[in-house]
Amino acid sequence: MANNRVRSLIAAIVFLILLILIIVAIFYFVRRNQQPTISDESCPRPKQYATDYDFDYTTRSNEFQNLNSTINYFRLSLSWSPSFCAHRKQAPNLFQCQNNFTYIVHGLWPNAYSQPGEKRSMRHHPRNCRNEQAMSTNTIHKYFCLMPSESLMQAEWEKHGTCYWSSPEEYFEQINVLYSNLQLPKNTEEILSNTTLTKAQRRLGILDSFLDINPQLARDNMQVIMIHKGKDLKEVAICYDLNFNYTKCG
Repeated sequence: MANNRVRSLIAAIVFLILLILIIVAIFYFVRRNQQPTISDESCPRPKQYATDYDFDYTTRSNEFQNLNSTINYFRLSLSWSPSFCAHRKQAPNLFQCQNNFTYIVHGLWPNAYSQPGEKRSMRHHPRNCRNEQAMSTNTIHKYFCLMPSESLMQAEWEKHGTCYWSSPEEYFEQINVLYSNLQLPKNTEEILSNTTLTKAQRRLGILDSFLDINPQLARDNMQVIMIHKGKDLKEVAICYDLNFNYTKCG
């Protein structure tokens, strides 16, 4: 009887060890095959981060608070850094412009759909829901490749992130997931520098370049915004529903 108990105990221990090994193997297999996130990738980072990046909407005459708007969808705005830097007097002093960034995240915005016949306005969207303290340098460092500006990160978190997420880490991790699931075209500069293309052709070329490598995207999930009479790209917006599936842009 005692021998049977010992054998049963040994069998149970062996089974438990095998189960643990299988779970560990599955974990490492999944981890190895996951698409890398932006925080895993290398990008230029400043030797020392700024310390004066806090944002307070109450001190800015062009800012406002909207706590009453409904959130219908989310808008991920990707800024084309070369265009931004080409038309900023302060560009030589901006870290973003001192390095070769291409598509960077401008922000992830909880938005409301416009009502029929209603003129679209940024004042209809949630904004500045909480006045928060400056986020930690650790958070800035982790997600700096997404948005290479301390002041922009803080401003986007306070202006938009506070209207849905409880912490900057949650906000930027959501951006990280969405950004990492997108393939970014490599031919944007080529399209913009082609002087034989019209404004409409440049815009369509950029739109198609995203659709070609992101088959899950549809045309109405995106908006391409051109500036300077269609010569330059300002941003590409991708829209998501409340479950963060692609949806029609408002």
